[in-house]
Amino acid sequence: MKILKFIATSFIASTLFLGCTDGFEEINTDPYNPTEAPVQGIMAAVQYYEFAEPRFLTWRGNLIYSSQFANQLSYNYAGAWFGADAFQNNQGWTNAIFDNSYKKVTLSSRNLLKTYTETNDTNGVAVSKIMMSWFFQKMTDIYGDIPYSDVIGAELILENPKPTYDSQSSIYKGIIDDLKVQIDAIGSSTTIIAGAEGDYVYQGDPQKWKTFANTLRLRMALRGRDAFIADGDQAYVDQVIAECLSNPLIDETNQALLKRSESALILSFLDGGFEDVYHGFGGIGSKFTIAKRYLDLLDNNNDPRLEKVAIPSAIGNMYQGSAIGSRTQIARDELVTPSSLIIGNSTTEVADIVPVKVLSASESYFLQAEAAILGYGGNANALYQEGIRASMNFWQVEASDASDFITNEPVANLTGSNSEQLTMIWNQRWLNSLMNGYEAWALVRRTNLIPDLTDNTNFWVTQPNNGAIPKRLPYSSTEAVSNADNVNAAITAQGADEMTTAIWWDKN
Repeated sequence: MKILKFIATSFIASTLFLGCTDGFEEINTDPYNPTEAPVQGIMAAVQYYEFAEPRFLTWRGNLIYSSQFANQLSYNYAGAWFGADAFQNNQGWTNAIFDNSYKKVTLSSRNLLKTYTETNDTNGVAVSKIMMSWFFQKMTDIYGDIPYSDVIGAELILENPKPTYDSQSSIYKGIIDDLKVQIDAIGSSTTIIAGAEGDYVYQGDPQKWKTFANTLRLRMALRGRDAFIADGDQAYVDQVIAECLSNPLIDETNQALLKRSESALILSFLDGGFEDVYHGFGGIGSKFTIAKRYLDLLDNNNDPRLEKVAIPSAIGNMYQGSAIGSRTQIARDELVTPSSLIIGNSTTEVADIVPVKVLSASESYFLQAEAAILGYGGNANALYQEGIRASMNFWQVEASDASDFITNEPVANLTGSNSEQLTMIWNQRWLNSLMNGYEAWALVRRTNLIPDLTDNTNFWVTQPNNGAIPKRLPYSSTEAVSNADNVNAAITAQGADEMTTAIWWDKN
C-alpha cells in the first residue's frame, strides 16, 4: 500500500523527541538526511500518525481508555485482559499516549511546515497548520494544559527543548484564531499543494481543507462555548460560531475520511488499528465487544445501524452488549462481535473496514443542529435528520431503510425542551463517533451524557473516580522528570494531576 511506502520513506523524519524529554529535538545523523524526505512522504506520515494511529496508540488511547470511558466499546467480560473497572489509569499507557503522540507527530508536522515554507507553497503552509490544529485540539482535550505555543512553528530544532505548558483556554483561542488565519490565507485559491499524493484525506485540495478548518473551528467553539462565556468571552465565541455558520461546512461531498489498508496488513504495528488488535492476538483477551449503552440505544429505537456494526452473540443470538464497570462479567460468547466494518474478518481480510472519520459530514450536521438550538440560526430538526442520514450512509445502511427510520421513529425527530433536544442531538452525535473514542469521550464529559456509577454492589465504584467518567489523563511521568518545572507549573495552574481534575471547558 502506498501510504506505507511513503511512511517508510520518511520514517527517520518522523522520529522525534522522547516526549518532551532531554534530547527533545535530537535527530539521528543519517546518510539519508531525513529532513530531505519527499514532501508526500512527510505528509503521509503526519496524516497516518495523527488521524489513524498505529496499533499501540489505537489500543491504549482510542480503545482501552477513551472508547471505554465513553461507554462505546468494552473489555468487560470473562477472560478479558482489560475488564472490571475501566475508569483506572495505567501510567505506562498514559505515558505512551503523550510521549509517542508528540514523538510521532510534532517534529514531522514542523518538518512539513518548514518544507512548504521554504518552497513558498502558501496552501501547503495553511494545510500543515490546519492539521497541527486538529492534533493539538485532540491532545489538549486528553490532558488539559499541554505544550503548544513553543512547538507549533516551522523551526525543526527548538531553542527551548523543555517547552512550557499553555493553558487550555489559550490553546483553544489560539487554534480557533489560527484556523481563521489559514482559511483567509487559502482564500479562493484552488492550487493543489505539493505532495498531494501523500494527502490521503483531500488529495491536496485547499478548498476542502478550508472547509475542514471551518468545521473544526465550529466544533471547538461549541465545545468551549460555556467556558468562554464563563470567562467573559461570550461576544468572542458568538462571533466565531456565526462566522463558521456563514461559511461552507463539511457535507457528504467533502468529509474528511482516511482509508486504511484494503489488503493484508504488512506491518501490523504500523498499519493496523482495531482489526489488528482484535485478530492479531491469541485467545479471547483482546476480543473487545460493544458496550451495552451503545447497542441498547440502537436496539430500542429500531435503528438499522445495529446490524451494520454488530454481529449477534454466538450463544443466544442476541444483540447483548457489555456493561462498563459491571462486577458481573458474562461469557464472551454471550456478547456481540464488532462487525467486519469495524474489525474486518482477519488481519488478511480488511477490505470491508470503514475509513477513519477525521471529521465527518454527520458530525458537521449535528454541530449545526446544536448551534441552531442555541439560537444561532438554522433548522435544527432538518440538520439533525441530515446528520442521522449521513451517519447511516457511512455505515452502509440502505437509503430506503434510513428514510423509513427518519419517517417512523420518534427518536429521529427533535421534540421537547431545548435541553431535551440537545440531549437527542448529543446522543446521535455520540452514536456517530463510534471508533473515535477521543471525540466520544470529549462529548460525554462536556454534556454529562453518561450518568455516574453509584451502585458499588453491582458496579466498580472505586477511587480515584468513584464511578464518574475520568475527566482527563494524568501527565506523562517521563515529562514529570525531564520537564519538571513546566509540568509543575501546569499542575499549579490547572489543578491536581489526577483523572478527577476537570479541564477548562468541562464546566458542568
